[in-house]
Amino acid sequence: MKKNITIFFTSIILFFAINITTTFANPTRSFTTGVYNARDTNLLIGSSLTARITPPDSKAIILVIDSDQTMQALVRLNQKVPQQILPPLDYDYSIIIFTNGTVLLS
Repeated sequence: MKKNITIFFTSIILFFAINITTTFANPTRSFTTGVYNARDTNLLIGSSLTARITPPDSKAIILVIDSDQTMQALVRLNQKVPQQILPPLDYDYSIIIFTNGTVLLS
């Protein structure tokens, strides 16, 4: 009986030790109307971002512009479309936000 209990607990410990995955929380940053440099915003560079508006009845327009002044993305958020995916940012990108609320980027 002791042998079965020992084997059971050992297998449980090994199961949890093997299946633990490390996750990195993507910090959510809030922005109001303004021009922001991607390197100064502390957002993840090179990965897609989710843009959301708060409160839900507000509106926002987000422009992503690279160093050559080429528009990489134009996103409009409103009550019908409260969330959009932005393309991956690079260090030299600028983000221009027009809103009457707050934009959350994560």
